[in-house]
Amino acid sequence: MAGLPTSSIPAICGDDKILKTDTINYFLDPEGAETFPQLVDRAKRLLDHIETLTKDLPTDSSILLVTHGDFGKMLLAAYYDIPWEDVLRQFHF
Repeated sequence: MAGLPTSSIPAICGDDKILKTDTINYFLDPEGAETFPQLVDRAKRLLDHIETLTKDLPTDSSILLVTHGDFGKMLLAAYYDIPWEDVLRQFHF
């Protein structure tokens, strides 16, 4: 789809394979890539790992986590138990 206008994405991929928001169209079933439910699962595993690593730290300790935007959104979904679709519609960073 390189070189095609983003407005052509729904017609090419089908409305059932994308999630449209005000600012971006998300591919829901990308060939050869993780799906958003898989990203949420990976985010949950990371949060569990962080909890294990930090269990002996003082409760007022801080952690800096740097990630890409979509994975950051799935971390938010996993941590707050928000449906991933809602997070993609609500947050744009």
